[in-house]
Amino acid sequence: SYFCPVMDALLTEERLFIPKTREMLTSWEAMGYVGHRCMWQAGTQAIVQADKEQKAWGLVDYARILWRNSDDWVKKRVWIAEDAKGHIRFSNGSEVMGVPSGADQIRYYHPTVYLMDEAAKLPEAEECYNAASPVAQQVIALSSAAPGWFGDQCQP
Repeated sequence: SYFCPVMDALLTEERLFIPKTREMLTSWEAMGYVGHRCMWQAGTQAIVQADKEQKAWGLVDYARILWRNSDDWVKKRVWIAEDAKGHIRFSNGSEVMGVPSGADQIRYYHPTVYLMDEAAKLPEAEECYNAASPVAQQVIALSSAAPGWFGDQCQP
């Protein structure tokens, strides 16, 4: 029952903080949104950050899986033009990249969409947010609930 409200928020909010549990599949839903946006909005750059590079690359795999399981007409409209570990570039110029934690990782880019996974556990999460926020059209932060900066952002 929460998938529709979460997707509505992903489609409408410029700054979105979502507390979650592993069972909610929120990272999958958010990456489905990111993959869809990249496939249908040319020139979108999505940066996905997690505490470890392998985790970030795994999130990029979610977008890759979405494309691979799309109908043939979708794959003919937009295809994966460059496919590397932790990086996908679509034929329309959009891309999804996974990066490890650290504010310096974000400063290299000017993403359209910036997604932090497990933001409450990301070292330098606030600094990462501050680096991305001025340039990103949309910032999405997901995390299991925990005290600290992320938890403070989720308070009403």
